[in-house]
Amino acid sequence: MVMPTKIVKPADSIISISAYILKILKNGSINTDDLIKELNEIYCKELGIEKMLLCLDFLFIIGKIRSDNDVIELNLR
Repeated sequence: MVMPTKIVKPADSIISISAYILKILKNGSINTDDLIKELNEIYCKELGIEKMLLCLDFLFIIGKIRSDNDVIELNLR
């Protein structure tokens, strides 16, 4: 699920979706509601909030993003 395999398509992997989230966050901080809207506009398929939250958890664990209440931004430290 994290990486593409024979069963998990690249479009469904957390790494692929996380790359698009980082691309959106390059423009500045954003709240989760706006993030899911922008993500669904540029991603190749419609994503649910659950899949986006898994990606945000992944990015937070590896230290790429930080969160203050509902606002998410890149962690450039």
